[in-house]
Amino acid sequence: MKAFYDKRIFVMVCINAALYVLILITDIDYLKYAAIIACLLICIFGLSHPRRRVALIQAVVFGFTLVADFILLFAPSPYFATGVFVFFGAHICALIRYRPRWVLPACICAAAALLITMAGMKMATEAAASCAYAILIISVTIAAFFAEQPRINKVFSRLGMLLFIACDINVAAFNALLPGGAGHAAAGFLMWAFYLPAQTLLALSATTLATDE
Repeated sequence: MKAFYDKRIFVMVCINAALYVLILITDIDYLKYAAIIACLLICIFGLSHPRRRVALIQAVVFGFTLVADFILLFAPSPYFATGVFVFFGAHICALIRYRPRWVLPACICAAAALLITMAGMKMATEAAASCAYAILIISVTIAAFFAEQPRINKVFSRLGMLLFIACDINVAAFNALLPGGAGHAAAGFLMWAFYLPAQTLLALSATTLATDE
C-alpha cells in the first residue's frame, strides 16, 4: 500500500485552503462558488485514477451542487426552496455512490415527508422541502458509514458528511433566527466554516488516495 499522488489535486486542495481563509475573512459569495468548482475539478481529475467510477458519480453530485449553490448564493430569497430541491439530486446521487439499494426507500420517505408536511400540516414549501432534504442527507450520512471504501476514503467520507450535517444545522439556524442577532451572525459564519471542508473532503474521498502497488 502506498500513497497515490496527483499534483493537480494537490493544487486544488491548496487553492481551496486559500479560498477558505479568504471566505472566512471576507464572506464573498464568488469565492465560495469558486471553491465548489475546485471540488468538482478534484473529482474530474480523479477520473484518471483507478476509482474512476466513484469519481464520476461524485462529479455528478457536484454538478447538482453547483446549480443548487448558484441558486442559494445568487438568486433572490424566494428561490431558496428551488435550491433545496436541486440538492435532492445531489444527495440521491451520493446514495447511488454509497448504498444504491437505499435510494428507493430514501426517496419514498422524502416524498412522503414532503407531501405530509405540505398537505397535512399546511407548512410552507421551504419548510416542507427542508424536511424531505433532512431525510436524504441523514440517509447519505448513514450510508457513508456503511459503504465499502479504502480506509482513508472512508474517513474522508464520514467526516465530510458529519461536517455537512453541521453546516446544515447552522443553515437552519440562520434562516430561523432574526437578522442582526449574535446567533444569526454566528450561524452565517459557521455554515461556511463547515461546508467548504465538508465538500473538499467528499471530493477527495472519491479519488484514489492509496494503491496496492
